[in-house]
Amino acid sequence: MKNIRSIFKILPLLSLLLASCDKFLDVNSDETLKGNATMQELLPTAQFYTAEASFQQAYVACQYAQQLGSALGANGIDTYAETDNTLGWSNLYLYALPQLNAIIAKGQKESAPAYVGIAKVLTAYNLGIATVNWENVPYSQADQKNFSPAYDTQEQVYATIFKLLDEAVTELGGNTGAKPGQDDLIYQGDLAKWTRLAHSLRARYAWHGSLRNPQQAAESALAALEKGMKGNEDDFQLQYNSKNLSPWYSKVAIPNTTGNLSVTFTNTIVDLFNGTGQGIADPRLTKVIGLKNNQTVYAGVVPGSGSGSTVDLNNKAWHSTINSPLVMMTYSELKAIEAEARLVQNGGAGTSAAGYAAYQEMISANMKKVGVETADIANFLKDPRIDVGAAKLTAKQIITEKFKSMLLIGDIWTDIRKYAYLDFPMPTNPNPDLQGKRIQRMKYPDSEITRNSKTVLANQKDPQVNMWLMNQ
Repeated sequence: MKNIRSIFKILPLLSLLLASCDKFLDVNSDETLKGNATMQELLPTAQFYTAEASFQQAYVACQYAQQLGSALGANGIDTYAETDNTLGWSNLYLYALPQLNAIIAKGQKESAPAYVGIAKVLTAYNLGIATVNWENVPYSQADQKNFSPAYDTQEQVYATIFKLLDEAVTELGGNTGAKPGQDDLIYQGDLAKWTRLAHSLRARYAWHGSLRNPQQAAESALAALEKGMKGNEDDFQLQYNSKNLSPWYSKVAIPNTTGNLSVTFTNTIVDLFNGTGQGIADPRLTKVIGLKNNQTVYAGVVPGSGSGSTVDLNNKAWHSTINSPLVMMTYSELKAIEAEARLVQNGGAGTSAAGYAAYQEMISANMKKVGVETADIANFLKDPRIDVGAAKLTAKQIITEKFKSMLLIGDIWTDIRKYAYLDFPMPTNPNPDLQGKRIQRMKYPDSEITRNSKTVLANQKDPQVNMWLMNQ
């Protein structure tokens, strides 16, 4: 691992200091390191790199989950090729977490619990990204005195996440010290929304453990989500603009538009939207999936082949316009968790009225978010292939709709692995090293192997080996 001074003591980039919400981040400024950054300067920088880490996770994870596929041919990540997601690791460990750690230290010193609480929520979220990507990761021993830290086990990481979220709720309930305003790029200083996010993330991470202990996970998730997000206005996302471009726009849509192809949507996800998979066209299709020039029929790339696609992840799709937000968690996801958890509580054979209402609200909320008309939402929800009734609702039906509602949110890979890849077809040209099995993890970056090889080798497992989280 890189010198630990680069892990939890990196200073923020002066170029990312916030002047106002409208100005956002000036990424064209001089990137001079600043040694005495304030909490107000650190917070937007940490949020920016949290979003970047989220994008890098989603770029890889959504290919493994078969939302995205390579447009470059038969040698892409969607073949279950191993990748170390070096940029994601760097954004987490060289930028986001160090600055969050600095905010916590400064906030405690300056008696500013609001900043401490926000930083702990974001730290928990970033650790969640790290552990579902790589399983065992550095955290508790990663300080400036230890240059080759041991990694925390995944079980330890989850315990840390829950502890951070509990502490964050307490801190956010304080009413003293400095409070964020426009330096908070996500909720503009609304501490009630940060508190609801903390509870929502607790529900997400509790539900991650549903294979290990379904009833306990359901109980914990339901208790948390009662205090979680109340609507789309609470969604955890970073809003970009025409000066500071969304990564799905700048790094994928624009290159695709200019012929520098990278990824596009797969037939797995497109067929769920176009009616092939469910027998009913989803009204989100034209909102979230772009078409290539002169194409009129929606068909996705066959995973692992690089061929068959008439669609494009372009600058007309909802997630990848010039002003699109980078979405990290939504109210829709929370309702999906509720639907799943109540199904488990009901023994898996149908659900309660509350569970069925959550299932319907998951769909409706996401449709509203991406701009579907009210009448179209109502028509979709009352179609008998969707409106199956509480007694006949299944886990597969819920997760299928969750798969669509969590388009381009990297945590969907966690769900897909939990549900054994939903029996999706294997990709063309699958990685032979997996011996016919599905991929379960990213590999540690080569830079880690070079700098902390003993620890990496002690924790690295073959890509098809289940994580602790996925073992029943």
